[in-house]
Amino acid sequence: MIGADGIQDHEEEAPDWVAYYRRTLGREPRPLFTKGIGFMRSEGVAPGQAVEVGFGDGTETLALLEAGWRVLAVDVTPQAEEVLLSRTPADRLDHLEIRIGPAQDAALPPVDLLYAGYALSFLAPDHFQRFWARMRASLRPGGFVIVNVFGVQDTWAGDESMTFVDGDAVTRMLAGLDVLDLVEEDADGDSASGPKHWHVFDIVARQPFA
Repeated sequence: MIGADGIQDHEEEAPDWVAYYRRTLGREPRPLFTKGIGFMRSEGVAPGQAVEVGFGDGTETLALLEAGWRVLAVDVTPQAEEVLLSRTPADRLDHLEIRIGPAQDAALPPVDLLYAGYALSFLAPDHFQRFWARMRASLRPGGFVIVNVFGVQDTWAGDESMTFVDGDAVTRMLAGLDVLDLVEEDADGDSASGPKHWHVFDIVARQPFA
């Protein structure tokens, strides 16, 4: 389930998603999102077509809509749609498309920005690879990728239903992109279910124009 820090707890119990999302209303956008948007603003990138995978309570999708982006918001949890629609201003609804279902099955438009905060690693390895290949094929020249992926030293590593990567795998994933920022976190910390070791790669990258 999603923990208090906005990251999915590694538990089998069925969560009350609507209750969780409503508890987190009003949080600030996640730091990686804010950092990536900062890079885009410094480059003078105009709003275009964004995709958010694992939109959850909708905080980052709403920030994109407010900034003038068109957003395809994808989440596997049906209740997320209810929460996001209830928060979206009426004059932004025509800029929003919601798809409920697995990310690897989502048909992507030409993409100017792909954002996924702590979501992609919850795809099984073959699903992760399918989605990543589809995203790379959909990324427009100059398009940005802002994502987190879990590393092989993470406490949850070894779960075959998830994807974990090492530095070499990250290098292969980003081959052909301009890497603007890559930070590796490999440290003990807290989660909503208790202490754990976090191994996470934070990525901001851009598709070259030529």
